[in-house]
Formats: sequence, C-alpha cells, structure tokens
Amino acid sequence: MSMPELESVLAVMRRAIHNEIAGQRFYNDASFYCIDPWAKDIFSGLAQEEEKHTQLLLVEYESLETRGQWVDPDKALASASQVDITKLTFSDDEPAEELFPPQWSMGNAVDRRADDLAALAFGARLEQAAIELYDRERASIQDPAAQEAYKFLVEEEIRHFHQLKEQWERLSGRPFSQT
Repeated sequence: MSMPELESVLAVMRRAIHNEIAGQRFYNDASFYCIDPWAKDIFSGLAQEEEKHTQLLLVEYESLETRGQWVDPDKALASASQVDITKLTFSDDEPAEELFPPQWSMGNAVDRRADDLAALAFGARLEQAAIELYDRERASIQDPAAQEAYKFLVEEEIRHFHQLKEQWERLSGRPFSQT
C-alpha cells in the first residue's frame, strides 16, 4: 500500500473510530432515557457492541499505522489495542463522514418528551448510515483483509438495524418505515 493510500485509509479509520465512540455514547444515553425495559436492554447491548467495534478498529488502525497491513477481524477482536485513543486526532480537514456531530447528544437528537419510538427510529437511521459508510469503504479498497474488516462491520450494523427496527415494530404495532 502506498503512503497516500495508507494515509487515506487511516483517515477513514479515524472517522470510523470517532463514529463508533459517538454511537456508543448515543446508545448509552438512549438506554438511560428510555422507559421501555426492552428498549433499554437493546440500547445497552448496542452500546457494548459499539465498544467492541471501536476495539476492532483500534487494532486495525494500529496494525495499519505500524506495519501497513490489515489484521483478520477475528484476530483483531481477540487482541487488545495498544493505541492511546487520546492521541488520535480527528482533523477538521478530513472529509466529514460523521454520523454524530461532536457537540451532539441524545437530548439534541431526540425530543426527551417523545417516546422510545423516536429514539429507536433515530438509532435505526444511524445504523443505516453506518452500513452505507462501511459498504462504500469496502467497495473502494482492494485489500482482502480490509474487505473482511468492513464486511464484518457492515454485518454488525445490519444486525443492529434489524434489532432496532424489530423493537420499533413491537412497540408501535406497525411496520417500520425508514422515511
């Protein structure tokens, strides 16, 4: 991988790490504010999974930065990253693919007076955006290990989307619409 390609991939990874951390924050907040116990459980579980995704991305980032190579996603999930996350810079000059603006919180996204359906629908839309982001990155890279890492993330985000959608349908009693 050439240096410009590597820098481009690392920039994408920094944005992905940032988005996963922000997603974890959103799901923790949503779990706190939700009333429905099943919705609380889903949001709490999703927060834990976003933490797992962050760890995967950190291991991949570290491997790319130090060796210029991707790690098999299963191995990345099984190992601990040595990346000091406080030293990662999320530069303003990188193209914005943020799913969550830095100043954003659950309270900004969902009216706290609204019911749990609003939080579930918002989470489902965010998962859809993450699916599109990781799919786009997977399509743009040739490295098989990178494609596997992005494939894993896409599958995880699809699973999250379906969990949120099914919970929304259970609570609302009607089919979920992404509009």
